[in-house]
Amino acid sequence: MTATEKSAWTELIVVAIATIGVGCLLPWLGNRATGMFGFLGFLPLSMLWLRRRGGEVVVDERDQRIQQVASHLGMSAAWMVTFLVLIGFVFWSSQFNEGVVPTIWLTWLVWIQFAVCYGAHAIVYIVAYRRLSIAS
Repeated sequence: MTATEKSAWTELIVVAIATIGVGCLLPWLGNRATGMFGFLGFLPLSMLWLRRRGGEVVVDERDQRIQQVASHLGMSAAWMVTFLVLIGFVFWSSQFNEGVVPTIWLTWLVWIQFAVCYGAHAIVYIVAYRRLSIAS
């Protein structure tokens, strides 16, 4: 397993723990469960796999290309989720809530967007590496 694949797995695990934690705490804490998204602060730990060890090459051109595609798809997925949810908020609030969207919904949306972005990034990375190992 390459260093960048280990990095992607670390990202996916951190995002999964934060998301599952929010889901588990939501019935008891309500909107305060968003505090579990603070666990996403551990995402930089994935960079520890990418440190240079002497003269060893950690990231090559193939890794950089996979990273570009994964970042693009991760950000695209997050933005599409955001736009679709915002459209839903506007339609719902214009019908039932006199055009006012509760602030807590927007807070949830920001955290969910962050988790979707990094989760999709990690999944694309892992799938790309799994396909490469099968092809070679």
